[in-house]
Amino acid sequence: MDTENFSYYAFISYSHADKKTAQKLQKRLERYHMPAKLLEDYPELPKKLSPIFRDESDLVARDGTLTDSLKGYLRESNYLILICSPNSAHSIYVNAEVDYFINELHRADRIIPLIVGGLPHSKDPSMECFPKAILDLPVELEPLGIDLKTFGKRDAFLRVIATLLKLKFTDFKPREDEERKRRLKIFGAVAAVFAVIVGALVWYSIETFLLMQDNDAAIQFNFGLIYYEKGDYAKAVEWYEKAAEQGDVDAQHSLGVMYYNGTGVEQDYAKAAKWYEKAAEQGDVSCQLMIAVMYYIGRGVEQDYAKAAKWYEKAAEQGDSSAQNRLGVMYYIGRGVEQDYAKAAKWYEKAAEQGDSSAQNRLGIMYYVGLGVEQDYAKAREWYEKAASQDFAASQYNLGYMYAHAEGVEQDYAKAKEWYEKAAAQDYTDAQNELGIMYYDGLGVEQDYAKAREWYEKAASQDFAAAQYNLGYMYAHAEGVEQDYTKAKEWYEKAASQDYADAQNELGIMYYDGLGVEQDYAKAREWYEKAASQDFAAAQYNLGYMYAHAEGVEQDYTKAKEWYEKAASQDYSDAQNNLGEIYRHGQGVEQDYAKAIELYKKAAAKENSAALFNLGEMYRDGLGVPESSDIAIEYFTKAAEQGLEEAKTELEKLSR
Repeated sequence: MDTENFSYYAFISYSHADKKTAQKLQKRLERYHMPAKLLEDYPELPKKLSPIFRDESDLVARDGTLTDSLKGYLRESNYLILICSPNSAHSIYVNAEVDYFINELHRADRIIPLIVGGLPHSKDPSMECFPKAILDLPVELEPLGIDLKTFGKRDAFLRVIATLLKLKFTDFKPREDEERKRRLKIFGAVAAVFAVIVGALVWYSIETFLLMQDNDAAIQFNFGLIYYEKGDYAKAVEWYEKAAEQGDVDAQHSLGVMYYNGTGVEQDYAKAAKWYEKAAEQGDVSCQLMIAVMYYIGRGVEQDYAKAAKWYEKAAEQGDSSAQNRLGVMYYIGRGVEQDYAKAAKWYEKAAEQGDSSAQNRLGIMYYVGLGVEQDYAKAREWYEKAASQDFAASQYNLGYMYAHAEGVEQDYAKAKEWYEKAAAQDYTDAQNELGIMYYDGLGVEQDYAKAREWYEKAASQDFAAAQYNLGYMYAHAEGVEQDYTKAKEWYEKAASQDYADAQNELGIMYYDGLGVEQDYAKAREWYEKAASQDFAAAQYNLGYMYAHAEGVEQDYTKAKEWYEKAASQDYSDAQNNLGEIYRHGQGVEQDYAKAIELYKKAAAKENSAALFNLGEMYRDGLGVPESSDIAIEYFTKAAEQGLEEAKTELEKLSR
């Protein structure tokens, strides 16, 4: 499993009438030990399938809608195990969970139906075991059910595990059978010893005998396992602790899980951390990963990034792809270790080579930007493609962006759209917004404001600031909708609250011009200042203009010049032109025609009509340059071609 992408191996969806079945399944999955032969043949597999999420509380509203909390748990689960029975088929809560997993997360292929009662597609509604969300799927997308009656409890359980591990049952079952035979031999030997002892000491119970075996941690652990399987978790903890105190790594691991989840004991993160760390010190990879996470988030231990990095590294060195990826992140951001892009790239690559899609995407970014590696668009695309083939939305978006902007590939809007759509189908907001832009500008598609708005709305509903701004702009400028300054202001404010500078500047303009609001220079300046503080050139120019023209503030050419200079340094042509005006007229500075001409020319190079006109005046009047009607006419003509009426008037005068 891509453990970096998901917090849980699976989410168990069930009717509360099937609660005992769900509880038992969760415990069995989390306690399952991978066969040694399986781990030998598939070293990338985890040793444990933990954690599995099972909701104990009421996270679904009475009308069947999901809470944000439950949606979060579903998003963080790689698979959904559906306990199928007539109870669950008629549960609006179960149906809501399954529907969200299918239609919002687009993971129909990761649903594992475990049929414990009833029949799928039954003609008798009272016997139907599939919820409506499954029944509504096209036949080719409907997941295959695992029927307890058909396969038996053991094989059904093993089929669930094989699916979680993405293994063929025929590859998995023989290795499990081999492991079972090995365990039976061990228990057979123990039983033989018991038979002799019991025959000689009939007054001793087996447990009394075991209590005498102070040094036999393996037997103690196995008895803990027996009690765990029987559901006597308190007794399991008792035996695990005896074995764990003697250093049995499996027992230490098991105690960590039980204290972490509160199984058979009161939930205690500190004790969980204690046992995880003991097992980690003996090389248990999954415990090394778990204690690293606990140090990283400060759960059960004091938050300590350095210790988190230490344990991630130990697990990473044993080949755990999730640990390798997370260690790469720590080197990338410099948390718990000194920032080192080269080491980040190294660990990302190790995880990426094992198929970790998150690491593949991150490595793609490193090659795209040139961090820790030499910039290489071809390699960036290669890694993005590997992750995208696993439906990793961020990589699908990144590929779309490369095709849209001709980065390392020929510009191809059709391919860009194809990749954006794949990411957008997974609710990836950047991709939804980019699709909106494509339809807005008609890039590779016919211009369609309605479709643009549709995509913007999808992203905006997820609080994506750029899309919220884009919607505001459409309403403000009547693009595909009736002009509606109230709606424009509403969307701009949503984006502005996320410090989106474009939206803050647009709100400033609305208050400056009184568009849909009462004109208010003070509020205009307030919004301009918010955007300007983020180096947004247009807002810096707007502030300069207000100070130069005494709009809502006392006239202050020094402040005007300061703001114009900030915007001009970003090649904002209006600011360059207005700064030229300040030097031309000596407003708050010593008059300097040469400086004015220099600034006008910078703005004119960007076809700024006002700057072209001003240069025409300078050459007409010989200000800082030799007087030249011909050059003046040249500049006036360029300004007139852009529709500047003053330039047309000057041309008429010069032609008399």
